[in-house]
This record gives sequence, structure tokens and C-alpha cells, in this order.
Amino acid sequence: MKKYILNIFLNCLLITLALSLAYAEEINLSEIEKITGDVDFPISLCFFEKDTIVFTEKGGLLKIIKNGILRKEPLKRFDVATRFERGLLGLACRNKKIYVYYTYTSGFKTYNRVVSLFPEVIILDKIPGAIIHNGGILEFGADGKLYISTGDARDENLSQDIKSLAGKVLRINPDGSIPEDNPYKGSPIWSIGHRNIFGMAFDEKGNLYITENGTHRDDEINAIEKGKNYGWPIALGFSKDIRFVNPIKTYTPNIAPTNATFYKTWFIFGAWNTGQIIALKIKEGRVVDEKVLYKHRDGITDVKYFPDGYLYFLSREGIYKAKIKGE
Repeated sequence: MKKYILNIFLNCLLITLALSLAYAEEINLSEIEKITGDVDFPISLCFFEKDTIVFTEKGGLLKIIKNGILRKEPLKRFDVATRFERGLLGLACRNKKIYVYYTYTSGFKTYNRVVSLFPEVIILDKIPGAIIHNGGILEFGADGKLYISTGDARDENLSQDIKSLAGKVLRINPDGSIPEDNPYKGSPIWSIGHRNIFGMAFDEKGNLYITENGTHRDDEINAIEKGKNYGWPIALGFSKDIRFVNPIKTYTPNIAPTNATFYKTWFIFGAWNTGQIIALKIKEGRVVDEKVLYKHRDGITDVKYFPDGYLYFLSREGIYKAKIKGE
């Protein structure tokens, strides 16, 4: 009998070990290289074509790096409001077009708009803005739609208001029209109940994951589903309220997670408070492993894995790239 129980215990131990090894897969960064330090608070970058990278600077300049060299003259200058979290923010590239999200003021009000270039065309306007909780990330999905993150614009009640674009993930066609399969007819809203989203990335299956900043606690990583409610301001972090979707990961103390990318099954994102680049291995919508890939001396604003095999990342004082390895 004792031998039988011992065999069961050993078999369970072996199964547990095998599962642990399956999830404890290695991923790492190497050959970290500074591309340029001639920048002024870069926020987002995108892969335009094989030898060209475009990035935004918070102060309003859209710039280009071609063949690894920063062009002195910007592609465009935007007149933006810049105090605190406002400015020239999100950026996406698709089919030789560039899309940006920026903040402006009209009278005493702050708004954000999304434009496509070139020529410049406003495709979404009057997104509520504020000096904080201003959102501003852009990302194209495999469905060809443009996804836009917005903050609650310092009015937390707007996040639950489906008549407001604040505190939402939005989804539009590249020309600004509303997709017919959006959950709210005639509205760009895709999901609600968000506080302030600083990062978005799609996995290889087309699933959207975001980073969301909490209050003094519970920064969130969320898996976004069509028409779902993520709780803010009624719920923050994990909740038993069945009306809301729980995050797949939270951080307390706050790390202020920023923009994100996918490398295989790893969701990789930056952190403003800690300067870390963090990787979460996601399996069937759950986090099964976590690695801190790198710690920079300053906060990270964006990370992107590009087709050239490098992971690019931005901090306030520079643009960097690194080799990424792992399964």
C-alpha cells in the first residue's frame, strides 16, 4: 500500500515538473544598441517598410529613421497641447499610410483626434481629453480595422457611458467609417469600462491584449472582447461582479505599464515607473509565465517587435533595439 501511494506521489510530481518545464520557457534580450539619443520624448513607433521606421515625439514632431539613420527634418509638425499626458501620442502604419493620435485644445476644452497621412485627413475627432487619463494608442488588427485606446479624461463616469468615447477601446475602418459588426450600432466603441490604456497588441490569433493603468494599485493586463465591460470605475483589479471581465494580471505596487507587442506567445510591454521590459507568456488567455527581460535607467514608452528580428524600445532619452530570442 505504501509503495502504491509512493508511486502515485512520484507520478504526480513528474507531471507537475513536466508542466512547469513546459511553461518555464526561456526568452531573453541581447546585443542592446542605442540607435539615437537625438530625440525629445518619443512616444510610439511603427514599422513603415523594410528600411524605414517612423516615430512620434510628444511635442508634436513625426520623425523617420531610414537605414538606421535619423533624418534631421521631421516628416510633419503637429500643433499639439503637451502638458502632462497630452501631445502627439499613438502611431500606426498600414499600406504605406500613417495614422496618428494627438491632443489639441479648442477654447477651454481638450480633445484628441486621429488623422491619416498623407494627405492629412481627420478620421475621428472630439475624443474627450485631459492633462491625465488621455489614452492615445493606435493598433491595427488582423481584421484590417484600426483600434484606438482612450482614457476617462479625468471623469471616471464617462467610462461606463456608451454615448462618450472616453474610457474605451474604439474600432473604426481605416477611412474613419464605423464597421457594421461593432457591438453598438453606429458607434466606434468596441469595449467599455477602462481607466487609461497605454498599450495594445494583437497575438498571432488576432486576440487583443491591453495594458491599463490603475490608481494607487492594480495596474491591469486585459484580454479584450467585443462589447465587454472591464469595470472602471465600479471595479478595479479582480472583482466578483459578473458584469465585468477580470484582468489576466495585475500589478501592485504600480509599475505604470505602457505600450506593448507580441513575440510568438509572449506579450511584451514596457513600464514607465520601473523602466522594465516585461514578458508574459499567454496560453489560452491565461498568464503561465513571466520574465523581466531588461531594466532601463528611464521609463519605457513603447516596445515593438519588427520583421527585421529586433525588439525596438523607446525611453524619454533614446531609441534602442535588441536581439530577442526564445520560444
